[in-house]
Amino acid sequence: MRDENDFILRQIRAFAEGLGYILSHGKGGQSEAEIVFPEKQEQKLPYQNELQGLIDKKQYADAAKRLLSLQYAMTEAQFMKLGIWFYSELNEYSDDQLVEGNFSKQSIITGLNQLKALREK
Repeated sequence: MRDENDFILRQIRAFAEGLGYILSHGKGGQSEAEIVFPEKQEQKLPYQNELQGLIDKKQYADAAKRLLSLQYAMTEAQFMKLGIWFYSELNEYSDDQLVEGNFSKQSIITGLNQLKALREK
C-alpha cells in the first residue's frame, strides 16, 4: 500500500491516531478512537475555502501562516481538523511543487508537530 511506504503519510496517520487517543481519553473507557478527515465530510470547515485558494495559487507558506492565525477564530476541534486537512492536502504535492510555493515536506512535519504541541497545552 502506498501509505505504508510514504514517510509523511505514516507521520500524519500516527499523528491522527495520537490525536484520536487524546480526544477520546477518559470518555467511557473507549479503547479505540476514529478520526474523520474533513475531505471525507460533505460540509467544509470554516476557512477551508480560503486556505484552498492560497494552495491553488501556490502560496503554501502564506497559507500555513494563515492557518496558525486562525487558531483562536474557531473551536479547538475545528482548528485541529482544519490543520490536519491542510497538511494532508500539501502532502499530496511533490517536493518540487512545494518548493515553488516556498514550502517543503519538512515544513509539513514541523506544522504537524506545532499542531500537536498546541493540542497538548
